Amino acid sequence: MDAGEVLDGRFQVEEALDRGGMGSIWAATERGTGRTVAVKVLRFDAYTQRGLSASERTRRRVELLKRFEREGAILEELDHPGIPPLLHRGYLNEEPYLVMEYVDGVNLRDFLDMRRPFPPDAAIAIAVQIAEALDHAHTRGVVHRDLKPGNVVVSRIGGVVKLLDFGIAHLTDPDATRYTALGATPGSSGYMSPEQLRGRQDISASADLYAFGCLLFELLTGEKPFEDLPDRNKDAQHLEDLPPRLLGINIGIPEELDELVWNLLAKAPVDRPGSIKDVLAVLWPFLPKPGDPPPDPELGPDPTAPYRLRNPVAEQGSAAAVRFPPPRRPARRRVGWLGRDQFAARVDLARLELLGEGPGERCAELIDLLPRAVSDWGAREPIVLKARLRCADAARLDGRTADAGEQYTKVAQGGDPMDPLVLEAGLGLAECLMSDRDFEGAFRGWSAVTHGLLGLAPIPAELMRRCREVALELSESGYEAEVVELLNQLPGA
Repeated sequence: MDAGEVLDGRFQVEEALDRGGMGSIWAATERGTGRTVAVKVLRFDAYTQRGLSASERTRRRVELLKRFEREGAILEELDHPGIPPLLHRGYLNEEPYLVMEYVDGVNLRDFLDMRRPFPPDAAIAIAVQIAEALDHAHTRGVVHRDLKPGNVVVSRIGGVVKLLDFGIAHLTDPDATRYTALGATPGSSGYMSPEQLRGRQDISASADLYAFGCLLFELLTGEKPFEDLPDRNKDAQHLEDLPPRLLGINIGIPEELDELVWNLLAKAPVDRPGSIKDVLAVLWPFLPKPGDPPPDPELGPDPTAPYRLRNPVAEQGSAAAVRFPPPRRPARRRVGWLGRDQFAARVDLARLELLGEGPGERCAELIDLLPRAVSDWGAREPIVLKARLRCADAARLDGRTADAGEQYTKVAQGGDPMDPLVLEAGLGLAECLMSDRDFEGAFRGWSAVTHGLLGLAPIPAELMRRCREVALELSESGYEAEVVELLNQLPGA
């Protein structure tokens, strides 16, 4: 396609606007009305064909054409103010093109780079408009599959948010044709759900919920949940690692939003919200309402404008630019939970209490907090393991050796045998066995831990101190020679 081309005698091509991996976007003028439209065409050039044999080029061309035709068919079925409508479909020199509404606005990726993070009301206004567009698509069996800031535009006129590019959309209809010959996993790195990264073909709308969680995380914090690290790329983290909590980044974020993003970023689809409607139910109460002040600092374009400036009287009898939620209700905020750093501080306070006067209020508080920490951050998260060890120590010192043993075992099971926390749990188990007069079992456990310590360099001072305390008790219980022999192998013996 070249500037000056006239499509079906109706649209005159003006200039190239954008070029993606598989397609290009051009601005054109509709001759009859003078309005600007966007024209999308496929790319069949050296970039898209590089490194392919003749047969592979043919196969790729056929699949791209089929995907492109499907995109047009999908857009014909979608009718929502947050999705630019398809205006025309046609062929130029036997190559297909799509004519869509042109959105004069700012790409959300560029918008985020101008202002990180967004003011909270602007972040929610953007998120709600994206979610409502997704809801419309999902109710029609369409999964976007490539939700990311680059596929969202905030219009300069009215601040209305538009969701773009259904080029790799997935139909949930089991009878729909699947196009898989392209080889690459459909989606964009940093926003793909774990099931997409694994190459699953039975993708559901929950994949969009995961991508929406990544996007909402970025809107609210200015950061992405995962970034490439020197020893671990972001895809591996999306597959295996728990994301940070929003409250660990900004303690001012409402807990409802922290919980929502945490659930959206669940690794398993079944653990995410049931639908985008459930997500909207959480977001709606945080929207700006008519008469609210503009964002501080002000934004241009302003995504809060459709909510702040709407006139319910003027809107009667006409279609609004965006759909509006039910009247805003005061947001409920649960109390009593902590960010990760605050929880770590509680663990440290419990430890100091144990080293001082013994188990008391700090340990009791930590015991109450532990189940929630396990649920939110996972049983193998280091701060959770430390908390469990302190709770086990408190139970042991209170004489509840069965409870203590259960907690120590949970730390030890499934962990790296050389992990200092696992080794500390082994020493705790040995102490419980001695309290129950099982000195043989206690010695075996202590011996295994001591051999583990020999492989650490350096040995943590706290772990060494506790190892020697257990050794002293074992020496007084008939294992002096064996204990001395092993202790002499430790550094500083």
